[in-house]
Amino acid sequence: MSRFSLLFIALCLIVVGARGQAFKPSPNPEKVFQDLRNASQAVNSIQAAFTEEKFLAVLKDPEQSSGHFYYEKNDKMRWEQKTPVKYVILINGDKLRVQEAGKEKNVGQAGRMAAQIKELMMGLVNGDFQQNKAFAQTCMESPDQYMIVLTPISRRLKNIYSKITMVFPKNTLHLKELSFFEKGGDKSVMKFQNEKFNRPIDDNLFINL
Repeated sequence: MSRFSLLFIALCLIVVGARGQAFKPSPNPEKVFQDLRNASQAVNSIQAAFTEEKFLAVLKDPEQSSGHFYYEKNDKMRWEQKTPVKYVILINGDKLRVQEAGKEKNVGQAGRMAAQIKELMMGLVNGDFQQNKAFAQTCMESPDQYMIVLTPISRRLKNIYSKITMVFPKNTLHLKELSFFEKGGDKSVMKFQNEKFNRPIDDNLFINL
């Protein structure tokens, strides 16, 4: 699979999940989803560092990478991997651009799938994932975290993912960990640190690769 595909697959469930905590079905999932919607609606911008581990069946140890993430309402996102190689995903309205090792890739040929991935990526950030009919949604919780499990219904996405999970601390309700489980058994786990919310972001970050 190409690096372009992997990053989207890598850009969150079994009963035992994040950080070794035991997750059980939430007794009041509708309230959890409503609380998450309220929290996301209060966020106009996000700046954060991230780390990512990719667990590939062909490798004994996970691949590790890190970078910075930026989001701004409406429909602006920059995912910039700094190490081990520079890789940028840029979303600005209807435009989706990708740069790898200093060279911009042609994503126009991806067509409908690229649009669906863009919609998914933005939805995971802004809370609109709850409206995405391409996934069935399950709410789990531990004593101090919620975990939302997205199971693909869309045939296109079912061919790529087995599930996506998102972890939200109960004390903040902000996305802290995002994991993608591929149909072939590989998975990617992303964790966010040093988050800053509702602070101005240089608009050039959403224009220039």
